[in-house]
Amino acid sequence: MRDSLESSRGGRFWPGFRQESVACLGRWLTMGSSGAVVGLAGAGKSNLLQYIARYPERLHNQSQARFTVLVPIDLNHLVDRQPATLYRLILRACHHLRFRFLAPLPALIEQLYEAYKHSNDLFLAQTAVYDLLAAVEQNQGQVVLILDQFDGFCRTAAPELTLGLRSLRDSFKESLVYIVGMRQAAMYMPEPELLGDLYSLLDTHICWVGGMRPSDARQFIAQEARRAGQQLSIGDEALLLELTGGYPALLKAACAWRLEVRLERPSASQWRYLLGQHPTIRSRLSSIWQGLTQEEQWLLANLPDDSQPNETGSSTAVLASLGYRGMCQQVGAGWQINGGLLHDFVQTAVQRGLGRIWQDGRTGAMFQGSQRLVGLRPLEEALLAYLVQHPYKPHTKSALIRQVWPEGTQIEGVTDDSLYQAVRGVRQKIEPETAVAPVYLLTKRGVDEGGYQFFPEGNPA
Repeated sequence: MRDSLESSRGGRFWPGFRQESVACLGRWLTMGSSGAVVGLAGAGKSNLLQYIARYPERLHNQSQARFTVLVPIDLNHLVDRQPATLYRLILRACHHLRFRFLAPLPALIEQLYEAYKHSNDLFLAQTAVYDLLAAVEQNQGQVVLILDQFDGFCRTAAPELTLGLRSLRDSFKESLVYIVGMRQAAMYMPEPELLGDLYSLLDTHICWVGGMRPSDARQFIAQEARRAGQQLSIGDEALLLELTGGYPALLKAACAWRLEVRLERPSASQWRYLLGQHPTIRSRLSSIWQGLTQEEQWLLANLPDDSQPNETGSSTAVLASLGYRGMCQQVGAGWQINGGLLHDFVQTAVQRGLGRIWQDGRTGAMFQGSQRLVGLRPLEEALLAYLVQHPYKPHTKSALIRQVWPEGTQIEGVTDDSLYQAVRGVRQKIEPETAVAPVYLLTKRGVDEGGYQFFPEGNPA
């Protein structure tokens, strides 16, 4: 059994590892399409990306390219956030894997790397990468840049960095593909409009990562047991799957607990209680929970009561998204939370979701989840209504004043403080009381003119 495992520096994989996800990524490469691997904390995104980088043949790429090279880029190594460093990082990563390219490219990559690895000149570093990709294109090849933690990178990156990635893709659409790892979908990225066509690529092709299928989970459990020099019973495996839903981070912690305590087959209720109180398990559940939107939290919190009200019918799509990420599963005509540990945590979560903010198209009334919003002053209601109709897009202060203040108002005389008072009033009605910072109506900073951005379902932490 040990010989059937595929070894790598970051861990071990087994034949058929994440087969559905790997097949999805293989189809992207066949089409020459970029996309995003999206999953919450501990879903196993990095392991999946590491696996395809280590074993590209498992992707069964059917593209017309003569060769395909998957190149992982560790964005944590971008220490100074300078565009020239980004290009040199790409060049170094390709140099590390240069022998996977067909001749005569390895020699060219060696030459470019040695010539420009110390250059801080943006034009020269950019030219080196462009020359490399041009040679790949000329030789009918395909380069796949794997960029993990991409949404985290975009939160701190200057626009020049994301625009640089976009320009690379625009220049080499036939030979360059991006596969990025993200905790959230592209709509929650800061300033997504700066990514241009790259944003639409990442928003169109999504591979959701969540709970492992039972066969993968059992392989994982057996692997953890072998490392500890033990063997778990079929009953133990079944209970671990039932409690964790096969979610990687929870399953790993639960396995460690079971292998450490060496209990003599405690009852299912004992397992559930002890694991539910375990600090590591609770910490991982909390990280998962904080990564959900308020609407997602609200829907999960209401699943045990079979209460899923939503005026637009969008709850089915949201629940499906949660299902892809391993949070719930469809049972018959309904849904249920996936795994006993997550179920119990949701029932005791300190901060429950409040739901999506929406407006009744017939009456104009504003709702949050199933609760009607009351106490809004006229200007606050007008502001919220406009934001509901124009979500996600950053709005400057002056634009909001022009759109929201009544006709006939001397717009030039409306101060930023007047807008802030309206924003403050809206936040008092919609934001969770225990939230450290706003999650629905966010302040936009770092731009020429300050403004606000609205997320009707709540921006994940």
